[in-house]
Amino acid sequence: MEKRVILAFVLSFIVLYAFRALFVPSPPSEPPTSVQAPAPPATPPVSPTATPAATATTNVEVSSSLPPQGIKAEKSEELSFETPRYTATFSNVGAVLKSFKLKEYSDAEGHPLELINQEAGAKVGWPLALVSGDKTVDEALQNALYVAQRDPDKLVLDFAADGVHAHKAFGFDPENYVFTIETRLMKDGKDIPYAVVWQGSFGDQSIPQDPARKNAVYQVDAAFKKVALRSLKDQPQSFTSLRAGVEDQYFAAVFLSVDNPVAVNVSKREYPGADGKPIPTLVVSSSVPEGKLLRAYVGPKQQDWLSKADPQLASIVDYGYFGFIAKPLVFCLLWIHSYIGNFGWSIILLTIVINLILFPLSLKQQASMLKMQKIQPQMRRLQDQYKKLKPNDPRRAQVQSEMMGLYKEHGVNPMGGCLPLLLQMPFLFAFYSALAYSIELRRAPWILWVHDLSRPDYVFGWLPILAVLMAIAMFVQQKMTPTTNVDPAQAKMMSIMPLMFVFMFWSQSCGLVLYWLTGSDIGIARQVFIIKYWSPKAEAKLSPRSKANEPRGA
Repeated sequence: MEKRVILAFVLSFIVLYAFRALFVPSPPSEPPTSVQAPAPPATPPVSPTATPAATATTNVEVSSSLPPQGIKAEKSEELSFETPRYTATFSNVGAVLKSFKLKEYSDAEGHPLELINQEAGAKVGWPLALVSGDKTVDEALQNALYVAQRDPDKLVLDFAADGVHAHKAFGFDPENYVFTIETRLMKDGKDIPYAVVWQGSFGDQSIPQDPARKNAVYQVDAAFKKVALRSLKDQPQSFTSLRAGVEDQYFAAVFLSVDNPVAVNVSKREYPGADGKPIPTLVVSSSVPEGKLLRAYVGPKQQDWLSKADPQLASIVDYGYFGFIAKPLVFCLLWIHSYIGNFGWSIILLTIVINLILFPLSLKQQASMLKMQKIQPQMRRLQDQYKKLKPNDPRRAQVQSEMMGLYKEHGVNPMGGCLPLLLQMPFLFAFYSALAYSIELRRAPWILWVHDLSRPDYVFGWLPILAVLMAIAMFVQQKMTPTTNVDPAQAKMMSIMPLMFVFMFWSQSCGLVLYWLTGSDIGIARQVFIIKYWSPKAEAKLSPRSKANEPRGA
């Protein structure tokens, strides 16, 4: 088989494999480290008097005045707290979080976006429950009717019965997606170890829930590691970390420890779906430092908000191996959008700019392929001679020398058609990551039927029009690209590539497809330009020899 065709297929499958690696979360690269549960706190915390922002880094004062029992509400109730950013709804049954709606992000009907899966919460458990590992205590807390006291920016819940006493206080920051969590748990008058749990399915509830987008996250040094829900086994994993939580494509719920790393446990729990099949969910628990507060960030993975909540939290947005390229691309995309006001046209314009920057590489690649095409008959003759010679025949070296001489005579670099493509691949993958994980594209419209660049542009509920147009453009570009003498079987194999890309992009966001479609259209225009000015026919027209041979008076 033609070596260049084989290389083309190898590069194509590298693209396919790398694309899959970029968009499928992988399990953590480091093995989990077992940790012991924290020692019971010697003394209980009480509510601080400072604001939530200030108490985030302040030790909780100690008091022993909390009654051991006799605190229990008469009935269940739900309590909602509103800030300019979100609406949080708590239940006094278990003192858990039942709803968290973001006001600045909407669902398909234009309502505030819900981040907590109601079905999973009802069947698996709601976020911010307390667990101790003591079955008697945990069962009592699950159905406990807490007595609630509320202030404009604070909710305090207490329960005490049968020797179990639990205390929770939530302080809300009106300027960000952050709230503080103050807790205490006692049994028979003694403090016992416990953890705060985030459980149930988290993320954008306005779209189909995709386990491939669900991850547990925890911080190691300055970076965040991920535990993919799809790869999580039945055995829990334990870590020590300052920051840990759950995420989907665009949103995150993260516990923020104040000073020292705390014990974090990640596990999987399933509940039956409507069709009876089990649906997996993540459970992340964080132990509570002795005499300390926890903070929680629940909101968008948007750089400004993450940095405002915690400067280190911004690194939770992971653009992959080519993040050093993806981050400037995101900055440029947002800058262009600030003037154009439409992300679809911004993607197209940025793609054009990138292709203009890479045009010298593309031109060199195409020119090299044209030169290879020109000397192909001579190369074929030398290759046939090479194949007929035995491995130990000294004439093989002479044939190779003739090949190199042919390359030198015509100014052809054997790798000239491949190296520019390899140099362009980092930009390709970086653009993928930039578009896939930038929340600014969520529900961003373009034109006509494209109402959300972060979702596939299905027409009739199943047909992605942009992906089909992309395949057509790729096919046209493929037909226009110069190739060496390829047999019909190889040509058929090459013609399958656009179809493979259609299936690869079938369920991807149309923002990504728009980028690739634009690049293919630019490739067609580039190829027209090259054929006109760099093809053998064009060279013949511009050649002085051809002009000298023209008849007089022509």
